[in-house]
Amino acid sequence: MKDLEEKCLRFVLCYYQKNKIDTQNALETFKNKHQIGERNKSVYVGWLVSAAVAAVFIGFFIYPQFWQRGEWITVSSGIYPVSYMLPDSSSVDLFPNSAIRYREDKQWFSHREVQMKGKIRFSVRHQASHPFLVEGLLAQVKVLGTTFIIDESRKDTAIVEVESGKVQFSAVGQSEAVVLTQNMKARLVNNQCRPQIVEQSLTGSFVFNNMPLCEVLEKLSRYYKVKLSADKVNKCLTASFEDKSLEEIITLIEKVLNVKIEKAK
Repeated sequence: MKDLEEKCLRFVLCYYQKNKIDTQNALETFKNKHQIGERNKSVYVGWLVSAAVAAVFIGFFIYPQFWQRGEWITVSSGIYPVSYMLPDSSSVDLFPNSAIRYREDKQWFSHREVQMKGKIRFSVRHQASHPFLVEGLLAQVKVLGTTFIIDESRKDTAIVEVESGKVQFSAVGQSEAVVLTQNMKARLVNNQCRPQIVEQSLTGSFVFNNMPLCEVLEKLSRYYKVKLSADKVNKCLTASFEDKSLEEIITLIEKVLNVKIEKAK
């Protein structure tokens, strides 16, 4: 018992800070409350040591865990897509049932790191000296400034599709990477060390959240390298398209908004 008390006492003395744990005041309070005399000194000292050790554990272990939890900012989508702006003005479009999280602190602008699940479209603001890193369950993507989609909505598979710019795609925890440029796509299957490049994408995935039709057509035109126009542009579109060809997207927009879209090279 004596050895245990000495170990506890050394622990408290090691982490003791002035005005944080007032042992003298605690002794007097405990003694008066329980009417303990000198004959029971060893008992209440043991109680005090236990209480002080508990206080130190709370201060050093429990509180930091709550503090770290509070640093995370989480954004998620339900059955509807969500658009969100990150602190550096990079934008993300969350497809249904997806989520991102990042740390809200002074380090964000020098360490732009995002964790994700589901399917997310990123439009990253260019900062040559501060790369942007996205990490999912399988995929890890490093970029400087570009627009791309990471899709981990399928079980055990990650797909990265680049709309513009350049990204470096690797498996989480692996050094081997592939470099993807505009309209390139690569797939990573669980337990693979290196993503595999697939044929240039003929389909696209987009999220439009109450976006004016003229902006929708401009975005589609850039991606598919065509010129799109409509007979009515005073309308807005809220929709998400996953792995759709341009013809499929045009057909759906025409039906939903009751417009006619023309395509030209």
